[in-house]
Amino acid sequence: MDEIDRKILNLIQEEFPLSERPFEDIGKQVGISGREALKRIKELKEKGIIRRIGPILERKKLGYESVLCGVHVDEHKTVEIAREISALTGVTHNYEREGDLNLWFTITKKTGGEIDRALADLEKTYGLKIYRFPEKKMFKIKTYFPL
Repeated sequence: MDEIDRKILNLIQEEFPLSERPFEDIGKQVGISGREALKRIKELKEKGIIRRIGPILERKKLGYESVLCGVHVDEHKTVEIAREISALTGVTHNYEREGDLNLWFTITKKTGGEIDRALADLEKTYGLKIYRFPEKKMFKIKTYFPL
């Protein structure tokens, strides 16, 4: 990763251009062509440095519900269960932690009933007990990793 890659990463963390030619805009800001900017971003994604580029939507304003979930998963099944959870529509985060509840994820759906059905199916299929932690207060944290 060179200095131009770092500039691109710093730029797109703050605000991805919403224009007809966003990669041209990115390229201009870092001193390269739009084609080169797109190529570099694709390479950063292929290397796993960029996980995804997409919007962050305000689910409440869209009328959606969300819940944080914690579950105890046998350590030998963590990868398998994590893959299944990540494959569910609406799962935005899924990560392993130390402790009794060793797998945590967030699921968002149009209704609480849809969330309950998805979680009940998961519990039944894998013999799990999923603990639900409903939101009490929203804290928005802007994450930025200067490079």
